[in-house]
Amino acid sequence: MGQALIELSDLRFAWPGQPTLLDIPHFQLQAGETLFLKGPSGSGKTTLLGLLGGVSRPQHGSVRLLGQDLGELGQGARDRFRVDHTGYIFQQFNLLPFLSVRENVELPCRFSASRAQRASQRHGSIAQAAAALLNHLGLADPALQARRADTLSIGQQQRVAAARALIGQPELVIADEPTSALDADIRVSFLHLLFEECRSAGASLLFVSHDQSLATLFDRRLSLADLNRASMPQEA
Repeated sequence: MGQALIELSDLRFAWPGQPTLLDIPHFQLQAGETLFLKGPSGSGKTTLLGLLGGVSRPQHGSVRLLGQDLGELGQGARDRFRVDHTGYIFQQFNLLPFLSVRENVELPCRFSASRAQRASQRHGSIAQAAAALLNHLGLADPALQARRADTLSIGQQQRVAAARALIGQPELVIADEPTSALDADIRVSFLHLLFEECRSAGASLLFVSHDQSLATLFDRRLSLADLNRASMPQEA
């Protein structure tokens, strides 16, 4: 097996004045893998996602993405590395309400020259890449793509958020409880679309949720409680 996409080694993290929140001896996510990570409130999952994105630095150990130790980079370099290589689907989607659907999807390419280049190489232009993703995710209507994001249903917002995460073929897609507002049938159909798009883009998917009913759909299933040796104080 080749180099892991993500590798955590002897990772420890604590907020100032607090006991150790994360103590993870070892963790890997392979290229192209889909992983369900059970991470309920209080488990440290929000902190872990911040470390994986380079928002925070561990006090001990390393977080490597594509072989790069994020702790060796300054804050600006970590931010650039994150937007170049990682797409996020947030629980509340975090779409910009005053932008159109297509403008929201194109946004990562405005901040990452490498994702803009990959989108253009694959589809001919950033606009065509956005349209192709929206089409595949069931939002093909040009009138809908021109609408403001705050006029969409929850299910439509979810798919726009997925398209935004996937544009420009980031190597890693992180989804943080993105299906919590949806009913069971829509959750499963969305996941199948997400798997298909991740495979097409060659992306690994780290899907964090407490909804165990979805776990069997993934290549691998883990609980953060099983990875983390630390005691777990309450975390928002």
